[in-house]
Amino acid sequence: MQIGTHSLCAAAAWIWLYRSGAVPETVSVGLWGGIPLAVLGGALPDIDHPRSWLGRRLSLIAVPLAALIGHRGLSHSLLAVVGLGLLWEKLRLDAVLAASAMPSAGLLLPLLTGYLSHVLADALTPAGVPLLWPWRRRFGAPLVRTGGVVEWLLGFTLAGFTAMSMLRP
Repeated sequence: MQIGTHSLCAAAAWIWLYRSGAVPETVSVGLWGGIPLAVLGGALPDIDHPRSWLGRRLSLIAVPLAALIGHRGLSHSLLAVVGLGLLWEKLRLDAVLAASAMPSAGLLLPLLTGYLSHVLADALTPAGVPLLWPWRRRFGAPLVRTGGVVEWLLGFTLAGFTAMSMLRP
């Protein structure tokens, strides 16, 4: 999928998660502060592709990473998502033990939400994603062709959902 669709997926995922009440009260970024972090998280898995939006901006990271693991490798797997989730949990527990707010963990949760939305969205494309990396088998449902009509419809739908959700108090 393209960066616009991934950004909309990430924003919609964060808004849905936040509005559902699933975000701990100690996560201090709130709805509005979490949206840009989720959008950044939605771009992160493509750091392994030098021609992606993020890869072009961080080519010093993207080029060697692409040579090492290729596009849609480790960064598009459950291992990466679980790794970020474990980092969030560790930061959250550290904050609980210190009886403080969770600034680091609070930043990581919307980032993780966006990251997961990216992996799930790419699973809707014919290329699928290697959820169980390093096993090379790809999983997915070939419903959305990158740049195709269905992706555009998905983008417009998510944009409408995101706009309506942001207007709601």
